[in-house]
Amino acid sequence: MKIAAFVFIFLALVFYFIPSFIATLRDAQHSRMIFLINLVFGWTVLGWIASLIWAIVESPKTVAANSVSSDITNLPRDF
Repeated sequence: MKIAAFVFIFLALVFYFIPSFIATLRDAQHSRMIFLINLVFGWTVLGWIASLIWAIVESPKTVAANSVSSDITNLPRDF
């Protein structure tokens, strides 16, 4: 009985934080804010749905153009 309760609580927490997991896996720009909205307002269905939509629609962090161009200039000359 105790194991079943532990498994249920674990699965409920995993389900609760699905929007945060999606934001982290997609490397969203505002993943910390999505986590906070999910943590504070996720118990309301509207807060959970809002954080899920935000996690899915949010664009990933972009790589700075300077770091890419500096890597290209550091290539060996015979390459």
